[in-house]
Amino acid sequence: MRVLLINLHRDAGSLTGPYRRLFTPMHPITLAYLAAALDEAGIDVAVHDDGVARGNPGALREALRTTRPTVVGISVISPMAAELPRVVAMVRAERPEARIVLGNLHAELFAAELLRDGQADVIVHGEGEITLVELVRELSRPRPDPSNVRGISFLCDAEVVRTPDRPFVHDLDTLPFPAWHKFSLDRYGIFPFARVRDPGILVLGSRGCPFRCSYCAMKTMGNRRRQRSAGNLADEFEHLLARFGIRQPSFVDSLFPLTRKEGLAFAAELIRRGLHREQVWITETRADLVDAELLEALRESGLRRIMFGFESADDDSLDRVSKGVRADAAEKAVRACRRAGVEVIGFFMIGFPGQHVSGILKTIRMARELDLDFAKFTTFVPYPGTEVYEQLVTSGAMPRVTDWRRYSVYPTRANPPVYVPPGLTADEIIFFQRWANLSFYLRPRMAARQLFQVRTLRPAEILSGLAAVVGGTVRIR
Repeated sequence: MRVLLINLHRDAGSLTGPYRRLFTPMHPITLAYLAAALDEAGIDVAVHDDGVARGNPGALREALRTTRPTVVGISVISPMAAELPRVVAMVRAERPEARIVLGNLHAELFAAELLRDGQADVIVHGEGEITLVELVRELSRPRPDPSNVRGISFLCDAEVVRTPDRPFVHDLDTLPFPAWHKFSLDRYGIFPFARVRDPGILVLGSRGCPFRCSYCAMKTMGNRRRQRSAGNLADEFEHLLARFGIRQPSFVDSLFPLTRKEGLAFAAELIRRGLHREQVWITETRADLVDAELLEALRESGLRRIMFGFESADDDSLDRVSKGVRADAAEKAVRACRRAGVEVIGFFMIGFPGQHVSGILKTIRMARELDLDFAKFTTFVPYPGTEVYEQLVTSGAMPRVTDWRRYSVYPTRANPPVYVPPGLTADEIIFFQRWANLSFYLRPRMAARQLFQVRTLRPAEILSGLAAVVGGTVRIR
């Protein structure tokens, strides 16, 4: 059996709007984990990144003809789903005998529709490493019976059959490290605001989340957080340095570390091995999970920049999405980071349910007043699979949008926001996102910080960013 894993492409203009030149392809860590599991099981696996190839049909056709896969696996999230039919049509034309297997959140949510529409032969639910290996082995039998595999859906006599769910992987240390040797790593990059040292790569420290933010689909990984051990993570840091020369591992977790104990143990392990002299790293966490002692230890171990999802300066907005933290926690977290010498990135969203212009302006003002090194302003997007999406659709506050290109946190007039709160217009959401970036970055203090202190952005990136936030016009009432 030969497996080809495909990472879907989406046009950067529709996904990131005017900021497209600031974004490079991100390392597809989900596929890298799947490739590692297949590789470890002795299954022939290759990877084609349709995103890196910018949707070039010739490149996809060549990958299919070269690898001649019997199984094609495609990871699908909603913002990329509009590109799925194009890729499936190519696979059906070039390799009609190949089984198409879809996974990730969008496939999980719309399994029945995708199967009935012929977009998939099998859907993998939940974590895919063990399931995909078992499925490929089953499909290699003379008379395969997919019902023997847990955690999948498939069609049988025109009916959708879903097998019993597979338990989550309890011990993440048992998973092999992502198979980055299957990828052309020079084609990927870390977002400019998160880049401290080249080359960088993504690292996953945990799965699942105990918090219940209603705009997040993390619940699909469970409400119990499963973390890797400090030793296993340090092993991966060493592996990335020795094999690929990686100088900046970057956590993709929505929060790492979760506890002081976890953070202190990880910091101590990096220092014990001397990795803090070879690598720097960045992470994301919540404002209410850090303190001075923890940050100082993390800084000593190589932490250079930390990302916080502050989201809003309005406690009412935070309450509406069950964030579980007060807006004033932001100032305390930033102050602690400054004392420890850790740079700070703040994430903010515009257009929360029930939010008015006053709340948006308050959030923009908060971002300016905090002592941040970078701020990222996105629009509020209720994604399928989230609690807030179901609330808004059920109440009639939002239509059930199936034009997946609309799911962009950087909307434009050509691709307007998928959700606009009552009392605001789409043009106003677009305007305030642009105004947030203008008012934050076009300040003498911020310009001096970027040029002489942080020095992360390259000149071309600075010019592209300026062009993005000052270019174009949007009318508001």
